Amino acid sequence: MTKPNVQSAREFSLGAPSAQTRSPLPAATLSNAVSANRWNSLLALALGTLLLGGFVLSALHLTPGPLAWSLLRATGIVAYLALAVTVTFGALLGSRSAPAWLARAQQYGWHGLLSGFALIMGGAHGLFLMVDGKYAQPLRGVLLPGASSFAPLAVGLGTLGLYGLALVYLSTRWRKRLSLKVWRALHLAAYPAFGMLTLHGVLTGSDHLGLLYGTALTCALFTFGLRLTEEASRRGGSPVPGRR
Repeated sequence: MTKPNVQSAREFSLGAPSAQTRSPLPAATLSNAVSANRWNSLLALALGTLLLGGFVLSALHLTPGPLAWSLLRATGIVAYLALAVTVTFGALLGSRSAPAWLARAQQYGWHGLLSGFALIMGGAHGLFLMVDGKYAQPLRGVLLPGASSFAPLAVGLGTLGLYGLALVYLSTRWRKRLSLKVWRALHLAAYPAFGMLTLHGVLTGSDHLGLLYGTALTCALFTFGLRLTEEASRRGGSPVPGRR
């Protein structure tokens, strides 16, 4: 069996890697990781097929109800939830404050998987806007910020946020080609991207999801602030609260 490419959680640290060495995964766990990757590929194929089918049916007006609107709403919510989880827990990767299960989950590649999933669902969200029965936009309106005839500010923020997320995802894929300093700078684009996508959801205002946006933003700011505090303490030579 070929050993999968497993990344350490320390690679995603905002500061210097932790001095604590993580033990390699046992053979049984590696086998489970390979199996999980296969299931992930199958699920991605099934989901992509369903979304493509919904897009084609909506574009050809072969559905009795507002299928495009339902899929537009669903893909947007799911993409935002996946991104919120990624940003919230991503700040803790490689941190001394991170729970043990987070490092184990990272060894399975959950961080990159969720980031890619959020990017795909966000892209599908934009595509369904092109075939929406009421506010259909041309490709130009979806790809160019501010070019949409419907809520140009909100849609433009969504487009910019998705571009930012794509930049973060690609920076991870190109990790070995970039210096650590450049990679960290690009990776931090996740936070303004998350902020723009939050504003996108709030400004469209078609769904009563204020609690979702407020909770997600609060959690992301909390973990980011916690990580910044830890980094400041480490660089200042003072111990992190709760650690000896």
